[in-house]
Amino acid sequence: MGKDTLQTGGRIFEVDKPVEKKKERALLIGVASSSRDRWVEGDRLEELAQLAETAGADVFEKILQIREEIDPAYYVGKGKARELAELVKAFDIDLLIFDAELSPSQVRNLEAITGVKVIDRTELIMDIFAQHARTSEAKIQVELAQLLYRLPRLTGKGLELSRLGGGIGTRGPGEKKLEVDRRRIKDRINFLKKKLMDIERTKNLQRKRRRKILKVSLVGYTNTGKSSLMNLLTSAHVKVEDQLFATLDATTRVLHIPDFPIRTVLSDTVGFIEDLPPGLIASFRATLGVAREADSLLHVIDISHHRLEERIKIVDKVLEEIGCSGKRMIRVFNKIDLLLDRSIIERLRDEYPESVYVSAKTGEGIEELRKTVKRVLEEIAPGLQKLGANL
Repeated sequence: MGKDTLQTGGRIFEVDKPVEKKKERALLIGVASSSRDRWVEGDRLEELAQLAETAGADVFEKILQIREEIDPAYYVGKGKARELAELVKAFDIDLLIFDAELSPSQVRNLEAITGVKVIDRTELIMDIFAQHARTSEAKIQVELAQLLYRLPRLTGKGLELSRLGGGIGTRGPGEKKLEVDRRRIKDRINFLKKKLMDIERTKNLQRKRRRKILKVSLVGYTNTGKSSLMNLLTSAHVKVEDQLFATLDATTRVLHIPDFPIRTVLSDTVGFIEDLPPGLIASFRATLGVAREADSLLHVIDISHHRLEERIKIVDKVLEEIGCSGKRMIRVFNKIDLLLDRSIIERLRDEYPESVYVSAKTGEGIEELRKTVKRVLEEIAPGLQKLGANL
């Protein structure tokens, strides 16, 4: 450890320099079933790299294998697993991250042959959620999801759910909680479920008391700019970070709509992602309740992303899973400031009639968005003027 000098009160002191924690060097692995599908898997690996960096890893390289069938023992086949072992040794790799959900036997076999920790996409996402959980509710939700994921993967006696050395894929409930037997884990799961049910009951009671308040909810793929829009529309001060899953807890603020008689609130929600673990969706039921209870949804979409159509479908699918099908929705295409060719806007207008095009960065289109929200709320709340006069 080196030394720094600190001068105060005319005296000079020597202090230890803080030691910067070494990032885990990660190798990312994806498999495509054919050459035709390699571009899709390539995009997924790019997203996996973003996830890994958000978790705190140093991404060394991405490896894409073309393989018609997944190997039941090693996922990538024993020959490729041996190649990975050579890369691990040659380049001092600490961690292998696979862009798929691995079976317990695949993880064991891969760790045995490579000598390093192996995690899958699901564990990585859960690790990021564990890092970003700030409130007690979010921490309960993440812990529950992790335990539900790991419980079926327990085998034999002396269960070692946490790996020595910690790091990515091991955060969340903590080593002591993970090194208990099945019965205690099940007891813990039941306890956490009960706590979340109590939280949901409390939130439902609060929502019933706010029945005369109109509710709008922001939904969308992670990192599309929902929090930035929240700040613009409500004068809130929600923390904005260029990271995946920066928002885990639902934030609700008053939505300012000029000449509108009904008090309206806007809520931000956790971002969605491709292959979002079902356990996380289930655990975040109370947080996602703001979307289920909303009178209208603002689906925020990154218009600059080359796979925006696929991302729209992913979000629509998750909304269906959490019971939001059929809700009045406004598609908000954000980041128009990044477009080199704006002709895409006209095509999207034809495909999505109730859509607005904005830039949360420059403020362009925000007033049009306010007007669209006002019009939609007037349409879904008949007799609004009369109701407003009585409030």
